[in-house]
Amino acid sequence: MNNKKGMLIRTHPAILAVWAAIIAVASLLPAIPVVGTGATFNIGDSLVPLAGVFFGPWGGAVAAGIGAFIGQLIAPHTVLFGPFQFVLAMANAMCAGLIMRKKYLVPLVIILIPAAVWYAFPLGRQAWGTPPTYSIAILALLVAWIWGRDWIGSESRGKLFAGVFLASLIGIVVSWALGNLWALIMFALPPEIWYAVIAIAPIQRILFALGAAVVGTPLLIGLPKISVPVGPTLYEELEYEEEEI
Repeated sequence: MNNKKGMLIRTHPAILAVWAAIIAVASLLPAIPVVGTGATFNIGDSLVPLAGVFFGPWGGAVAAGIGAFIGQLIAPHTVLFGPFQFVLAMANAMCAGLIMRKKYLVPLVIILIPAAVWYAFPLGRQAWGTPPTYSIAILALLVAWIWGRDWIGSESRGKLFAGVFLASLIGIVVSWALGNLWALIMFALPPEIWYAVIAIAPIQRILFALGAAVVGTPLLIGLPKISVPVGPTLYEELEYEEEEI
């Protein structure tokens, strides 16, 4: 799977399966309450974007999707949107992987579309303050685009940490924006609910991304040393093979 020129998924299926299993098992960990909202989160929310950072947009989407789907089965209390909720994890990992690959347009569009569609609904227009909170990801995207194009592959641990944080934050906000629109349509939540969480939700996503950077940075450094290519290492091998051909 990882020895053919132009193959979209370059990671061995066994490695993808391991990360999918980690995401699935993380759904069983105790949930941490978000003060003042009644919502919860666990470590699995930080592991999903790392699938994209480690394995690229397509391999990451597969690993995250399988892991999230299995997590739904073994921890049904985490399911809010029904059997297709795992699609949010796939979008999260795909966009984080695209940022790792220095491809910025698709994540930007995926953030802007649900933000725009939000205002097509009367309840969305009443809760008009929700989409502007996605600007944290747009800011992260601009920083990654202008200054951080090589941070994920940098030898500087500080830049590497920042690159993983930015990619993870963008992926997490993508799934958040899509999930918010889904909830607006599915549950018709009143504006009071949206405004109750408008201050804490961006902080929550930033904490998720920081958790991803804490976990992901040492793995990006260490895994290639034991012959498990992840992150830019995957594509450095591809470029080398193409040069050889």
